[in-house]
Amino acid sequence: MASGTDISRAEAEAAPRPWRQAVVLGGGYAGLLTARVLAETFERVTVIERDRAPRPGEPRPGVPQARHPHGMLARGGQLLEILFPGLREELSARQAPVFDFGTAYRSLLPTGWAPSAHLDIPLQSCGRDTLEECLRRRVTALPQVETLDGFRADGLALDRAAGRVRAVIGRRLAPGATPENLTLPADLVVDATGRSSPLSRWLEAAGYPRARRLAVASPFAYSSRLYEIPDSARDHDWLCSVEVPFLPAVPRGGGILAIDGGRWIICLITRDDDLPPADDTGFLEYATGLRNPHFAECVAEGTPLSRTYRHTNPGNHWTLFHKMPAWPDGLTVLGDALCTLNPLYGQGMTVAAEQAVLLGTMLGERAAAGKPAGPVARPFQRRAARLLRLPWTFSTTADLAADPSRALSVGRRLAHRYLTGLLAVLPEDPAAYRRFARVQHMLDGPAALAHPSVLLSVLRHRAR
Repeated sequence: MASGTDISRAEAEAAPRPWRQAVVLGGGYAGLLTARVLAETFERVTVIERDRAPRPGEPRPGVPQARHPHGMLARGGQLLEILFPGLREELSARQAPVFDFGTAYRSLLPTGWAPSAHLDIPLQSCGRDTLEECLRRRVTALPQVETLDGFRADGLALDRAAGRVRAVIGRRLAPGATPENLTLPADLVVDATGRSSPLSRWLEAAGYPRARRLAVASPFAYSSRLYEIPDSARDHDWLCSVEVPFLPAVPRGGGILAIDGGRWIICLITRDDDLPPADDTGFLEYATGLRNPHFAECVAEGTPLSRTYRHTNPGNHWTLFHKMPAWPDGLTVLGDALCTLNPLYGQGMTVAAEQAVLLGTMLGERAAAGKPAGPVARPFQRRAARLLRLPWTFSTTADLAADPSRALSVGRRLAHRYLTGLLAVLPEDPAAYRRFARVQHMLDGPAALAHPSVLLSVLRHRAR
């Protein structure tokens, strides 16, 4: 006999859907999460992806961060487990470690080592390829979902009179065959194509004004490499060790992270005019120059499993679609296609999960009220923008402050000054560090850092 959970899941999958067809542009992380939530309210969800599905263990060609560490924040991990029950256990079976941020995460801040104490902030680390492989298998197993790999989306069929999107227009690109033109009708189209999204161009070609785009460059660059690291090369009580760069005083940093399959990934971070060498000797010399001794030990005793991959100008970009004077029904955009945050701060994957969950919630409310799906578009873009304000402010303030040639607004200058004071007290104030860690992992809002005990600790430090 099936358990109650099995029955409820089976009933949910068999329940009638109020709307017929949704199309998701992009079959990566954000697209897969979107397809998962759309499957609750659409009879059919078609996920189209330009690249062919990678073989197990290989990253998708369209993921610039595939060879670098992916720090899933605790809030993101919670949302993934809600969307995909049992995912953490599935990843654990592939040797993706689960650990507490306070005890197995060693963080050398600009002012000293962060306190080591249990924080009840569980994390799980794995390679991007492994995570997407597990998500893809689960999403494509849903009866409502179909995937079209090798599909190039060329534009949208827009009904300007009705003010809505009717379909996606594109071509199926089969190897060695003539491209097949396809039109995919849709009640809702979601752009999850990532930072190279063509949506602004498509809308402008259809007569819509070009959306304003904010851009804040980052002064950082980083190089990453996979390693096999023997237990003798590290303390046995940590699974991640970082050195936090903080320009201009601390221009170099990095991270060492245990991921699935018994692999480790080592990332060296620096200014974009001071790239770490890609050769073995240079990589070791650079690692040896860091204050955190774990880097020199792990690089010296570890065995490289890959070449070195570099990424420059990670930057931040936000297209303000929510401020456009007109927006078509039946079209939404999320993930990196909407806003790209500097990957060094680890917020992007969690923000994309929050946006997907938000879209699913809003569609569920409309379905329960018997309303059409298309008009969810503009309210969603506005609410998605509200979700982005804090991550955007944090990421861009950190990057702007790292470049002394760029002027900061009064608000950003005060925020950065407070953050500088906060970092100074964290090594000696475990209670303040607990609050900081919960905000960092998007479990609490930034108001937690204005708690009287934290303010007093910062003021006392400044008074010394």
